[in-house]
Amino acid sequence: MKNVIILILSLLIIGGCATHNEIYRQKAQDKYETPPLPKWIYNTPDNFVVGISQKSMNYDEMQEAAKQMAAIMESRNNASYTIEKYAATSSDNTLKSNVYEFKLNVSSSPQKTEQIYNSLELVASIEALGYFFGLFTSTNLEIETSYKKPYIQRIPEYFEKDKLEISDNTINCYKTESSSSLVLAWEKAAVEARYEIAKYLEKNIQSAIINTDEFTEKRLVLETAEKLSMMKLKSSHITTELNDNLRLFKVYHEMEILK
Repeated sequence: MKNVIILILSLLIIGGCATHNEIYRQKAQDKYETPPLPKWIYNTPDNFVVGISQKSMNYDEMQEAAKQMAAIMESRNNASYTIEKYAATSSDNTLKSNVYEFKLNVSSSPQKTEQIYNSLELVASIEALGYFFGLFTSTNLEIETSYKKPYIQRIPEYFEKDKLEISDNTINCYKTESSSSLVLAWEKAAVEARYEIAKYLEKNIQSAIINTDEFTEKRLVLETAEKLSMMKLKSSHITTELNDNLRLFKVYHEMEILK
């Protein structure tokens, strides 16, 4: 009888631990799920721009950092220089094989960036995922009520993979980037989309083969240098995931430019 009681108590303890672990896992999962967000984050309306900053106790600092990010994003979408260089050499002597890559995306005018920054006004904001999201505009327009209501959006089908879509009048780039920082993931997805569009618009390739008595060396240089104007962030999406107990943010962007 004593052994039976011990067995029952052991089963109850094991069951209780399993239940506790399941509750802990569920709480951890809930903590990293994307909460409801307003529509203006998923689909930024025309003449508005989103800025993001790390959440802090100082509201003014949060708003200021988000405004700076929004000004840079708006300035680069209006006009920016995109430069990407890739060089590779290969030879019979593998010790001499090298790859070099250089990327740069900057606003075409620092003065324009400053002008945009000074004109931006905060019209809506939300704190979520440990970050401050601000919606800014340099116009006197008011955001429609439909853009303010938070909701959970499923990942759109067109964000399944990175790609370019070319139509008669527009080029649309779908780009995904991940980072432990939501600010970096948001910015990088936009920058990489600009690179992809610039590569489509202009691509210069130079190659050479050098022969000597000892080996044959191949050199390849790919260079893209393009000024992009009047780009638009059409839609975005944010997901989170755990990787070795580290939260990663995945940002999806659809960027559009007129041909």
